[in-house]
Amino acid sequence: MAGLAKSSKVEYVKIIKDGPSKQAELIFTGLTFIFGTLLIVFAVVPTIKTVFTISDEIKEKERITVALKDKLKALTSLDEQYNEQESTFDDLSLVFPTSLNFSLLLSNMDAVVTRNNFILDSIGFSEYKKEGFDIKTASLEPYSVRISVSGKKVYLMNLLKDLEAMPMYPVIESINYGSDLDENGNTNYSLQLMIYHIENVNFYD
Repeated sequence: MAGLAKSSKVEYVKIIKDGPSKQAELIFTGLTFIFGTLLIVFAVVPTIKTVFTISDEIKEKERITVALKDKLKALTSLDEQYNEQESTFDDLSLVFPTSLNFSLLLSNMDAVVTRNNFILDSIGFSEYKKEGFDIKTASLEPYSVRISVSGKKVYLMNLLKDLEAMPMYPVIESINYGSDLDENGNTNYSLQLMIYHIENVNFYD
């Protein structure tokens, strides 16, 4: 019995000695968990957010890069098209002149009239004064052309079609003619046309 009592006494003493140690271990474990959690919240989470932010920025830069490449490709294509059509653009200054130089119109007009068995008797230019006319362009301005031709009535429709098919895009607005024939059996026709020009003299510079 004395031995058993002594053994029990030793166990009680051990429990008393180990109690604070276990408590300290639990406290340490709890604090470690808390600090670990705080580390995740205040360190890892912002890092993850930063990673996502950087990823979004990279995607945006990639999108901008692709857009810039597309624009550069489009500009390069336009430059190539311009080089291919440069001579055509140069002719625009004659098609829609800036100094009322209608030399291209005159040369085409004479050829068209002759080809349709008509004679060009006269041609004149004047400012366009038709009221209520409103052209839907920023640079082109209308101008009036009146021509007098002589020929057979049977050829008239072909002449009108060829006139409006010229590269200057003239528009026939009116036709006047008389019933009298000349000594060659031709009828005299007076045609009013509208053509276009550009008032800005520096337009093609």
